[in-house]
Amino acid sequence: MSINSWSKSLVIEHWPKREPNSHKGSHGKVGIIAGSETMPGAAAICASAAVESGAGLTTVNTLRSVIPIVASHVPEATFYYRDDELNTFLEGKDAVAAGPGLGRLSDDIIEDLITNFEGPLVIDADGLYELNKHEALIRKRDSPLIITPHAGEMARIINEDIEYVNNNRYEAAAKLASDYGIYVVLKGPETIVAEPDGALWVNHTGNSGLAKGGTGDVLTGIILAFIGQSKDIQPAVSNAVYMHGYAADYLIEQGEAIEAVTASKVINTLSTSFQSIIN
Repeated sequence: MSINSWSKSLVIEHWPKREPNSHKGSHGKVGIIAGSETMPGAAAICASAAVESGAGLTTVNTLRSVIPIVASHVPEATFYYRDDELNTFLEGKDAVAAGPGLGRLSDDIIEDLITNFEGPLVIDADGLYELNKHEALIRKRDSPLIITPHAGEMARIINEDIEYVNNNRYEAAAKLASDYGIYVVLKGPETIVAEPDGALWVNHTGNSGLAKGGTGDVLTGIILAFIGQSKDIQPAVSNAVYMHGYAADYLIEQGEAIEAVTASKVINTLSTSFQSIIN
């Protein structure tokens, strides 16, 4: 098992380039399937993080009742009605994320995406709840699949308890990634990015201020934006994980109380934290 650290120098080396003559289509047309009547904020947080992280065009697939809420937070996003044809939504997308705030009744959407979306797919949160039912379909996918479980979600996927996951983080992430042929982002202290060949990249940014609702939705949005701007999946995902933690660290350095760190504050500091990395 190959275990490596993802560093600031690697972040800079793999930072997305923006050419002077580029346009919105040059930086990723990404889709987000997120939000429900009781969790509209998850869609807003994920979309806002994607926009702030450089996605060229961000389209949110959500309920009609949720659209005004998300639009008030992310005016840059465009929208698609959840009850319309999913394949139409997928047309032209460079990458898609699904799961934040979807609710547990969303598994038909996840199965459809695994089967039919021929681009990088990020699955998080409620989208992971029945993931292990789809192992055979996942193995047949030709396009990259990235999942972002925390320890509890990971335990459910691999049919173990949380204690096992916490005591065997490297082994669990590497085995799931290689068994399913996917990228696994096992969240927690020193988040791990596991590649389909079992290689591991360990992140050392972040703090316990991220142990709060919504911060995982931020990470999903950053990952989506970064893979939408890059053809190389692992560096894009590792960069997103690094910057997610780095932004939380930046907040503390600027005087934020660790208890007061929120998903929205992490998003609001992405611009200055990105600038501090690349300059």
